[in-house]
Amino acid sequence: MNNNIRHVIRTLNVVSSLIFAILIVYLYAIETGGSTFATWTENVVLGASSSMLTTISETNATLLNLCRKNGRTSTQLAMPLVSFSLNGTTYAGSVFTAKNDFTIDNKILMGLVLIISLLFHMWRIFKCVGEECDDRVVDTLQSPDFGRWVEYTLTSPLQIIVICSTVYIRNISDITQLSVLQGALTLSGWTLEVLILSLQQFKSCTTHGHDGYCQGFYENLKRFAVTFIYATLCHVIIWWNIFSRYFAHEQNISSCMFGIIEIPSIVRTIVIMQCVLFSLFGSIPLLQVLYIVCTVRNGCTFISAAVAYAVLSVTSKGLLAIMFVKLITDGNCVYTNDGKACLT
Repeated sequence: MNNNIRHVIRTLNVVSSLIFAILIVYLYAIETGGSTFATWTENVVLGASSSMLTTISETNATLLNLCRKNGRTSTQLAMPLVSFSLNGTTYAGSVFTAKNDFTIDNKILMGLVLIISLLFHMWRIFKCVGEECDDRVVDTLQSPDFGRWVEYTLTSPLQIIVICSTVYIRNISDITQLSVLQGALTLSGWTLEVLILSLQQFKSCTTHGHDGYCQGFYENLKRFAVTFIYATLCHVIIWWNIFSRYFAHEQNISSCMFGIIEIPSIVRTIVIMQCVLFSLFGSIPLLQVLYIVCTVRNGCTFISAAVAYAVLSVTSKGLLAIMFVKLITDGNCVYTNDGKACLT
């Protein structure tokens, strides 16, 4: 049994390393342009002059006319009127964006994702060879693996930044908050695995009915539920922001006369596919606990979980790298009334 486990894990690490190495070569061998984008910050500008109010009103009237399509009017696009009163004087203004000097190169980020993953998988192979793949390696696979969560915590925020860029999220505050939230969410996976290990150890209460064991089992089950619900909430917040931005673009194109027929279909594919893969990744701890709670057997779930994590990680990063290259080479185009226009 242990020999089979060692063989599967070694093969998985070798195959994953080869895939990441090939993807790195693919990413940097193909000449790509337009992978760097500028960022901006949101600023509220207030003034006491009436000219600012006039300018805001005129801009909103222009946006209103642009978004009058098929007899319907959409007020989705507008400069919000902001006012502030101080000592009887009202200052009015609106929200503007200020361009930053800070730029982000998605090609570098995508390369870092692949390189970090490659290094971690090579480290696992070296570690396995260094310890001659003895029983201690198998024991490690049957318990929480902190190194795996360090890898995912380093790479998943970078993936989120790349995904955000495809739906034109450029506000540096939004990018920072979503990527850091993804990193914190991913690192909570280590906490969930520690709780799952304790649930497996307390599993005997369901078969032998020891009160002491049962109390510990249900206490840790509550801790798992709270942690998992909070992690799920973070996941929903991240992807709600991404999807809301994408659907806003779709709404603007359908409601406003910008001369654009549709945005690249590959953008929709990237967002939906990555959301599904990230969601499947996050569902693994729940499946582990359901197995522990609903089955009589007191089996270890960490080996199966490790394989599932590895497969989903390689799939998510590999598809994102391939589709990202396609997007910035020949897919980053929109269809207009005058033909095909490519975004930069």
